[in-house]
Amino acid sequence: MNALTSAQFATLAAMLDAEEARARAALGTGASPRAPLERQDPGDKTDVADREIGQRQADVMREHYRVELEDIAAARGRMTLGSYAICRECEEPIPFERLQAYPTAKRCMDCQREHEQKRRGRS
Repeated sequence: MNALTSAQFATLAAMLDAEEARARAALGTGASPRAPLERQDPGDKTDVADREIGQRQADVMREHYRVELEDIAAARGRMTLGSYAICRECEEPIPFERLQAYPTAKRCMDCQREHEQKRRGRS
């Protein structure tokens, strides 16, 4: 059962809206489709390396925002289904304070900690 009040639920929905807008804006300001490095003015090796690093950083940031948008969509889906703010592991309510810090949280802190420890053990 969801332990959030309707005011808390509305606050978290607004936070998701703001995060989505921020992520979409960040994606919209990304570099335009890039030309392969071979087709750019070669410059010196430092220039080429700087461009390559810049492109890789932009690729990483695009992926970060893409995943963030997927997480936001999943959280909204859980809101619709009534499973938002319920830990997917122990099925206990996720505290409002955790959701304020991380509105797309899928797990309570204890289960998240355990999940991360298991993942580290596999690495």
